[in-house]
Amino acid sequence: MCKVCAAVGLGLVAAGLALAGPVKAADCAAEVKAAFEKQRKSKAFRMTALDQTPQGLVSLQVDYQPPDRMHQTVRHPSHPEPIETIAIGRWAWGTMGGGWEELQPQFAQSVTAHMREALVDPINQGGPFECLGTVAFEGKSYLAYRAGQRAPDGAAAAPDRGPGAQPAATVQSLARTVYVDPASGLPVLNVVSDTAAGSATVFKGVFTYPDDVRIEAPIGEPK
Repeated sequence: MCKVCAAVGLGLVAAGLALAGPVKAADCAAEVKAAFEKQRKSKAFRMTALDQTPQGLVSLQVDYQPPDRMHQTVRHPSHPEPIETIAIGRWAWGTMGGGWEELQPQFAQSVTAHMREALVDPINQGGPFECLGTVAFEGKSYLAYRAGQRAPDGAAAAPDRGPGAQPAATVQSLARTVYVDPASGLPVLNVVSDTAAGSATVFKGVFTYPDDVRIEAPIGEPK
């Protein structure tokens, strides 16, 4: 199995935290869904996240270009070069710095499935959501929506923090908060906090909307 294919999974779990969970009827679920529907209609958007692991700082950047293009970059201390994957439609490519190659079908499927979840399939945003109104976070004001999740007794409820991370401590509950820019109506932050440990942040995904995102096939053209 090629090294690039073996490394494709790095970051996919973390990226999925920004978008996973079924939509359910709730007071504010419709507002959260509308914000992510508007995001899909943007020219492009980017999700970034950082995670401090025992091996060092891991960074994740995922660029999305509707209707069906994605470019993911993971920088991990154990890899001297970035690990990158590109998905366009049902095709996918990967590189670990030694040149791009088309991914084997089973790995391409994982990459394109995440792209479809973010851009194509019916929106899955989690719920029910509690309306928090206007909330200050890191010095800025947002419209905030919170969804709580209770973990089974004795289960480690924290999401996978990335390759090489130590097992998460057992927690009682997690809260996911989506922060929306009140002016644009677009999601800006997706934060998962461990409420049982003093609201420590488990995951923070930051959304931006750059104008210069261009995702093309790195080698050849989609068949």
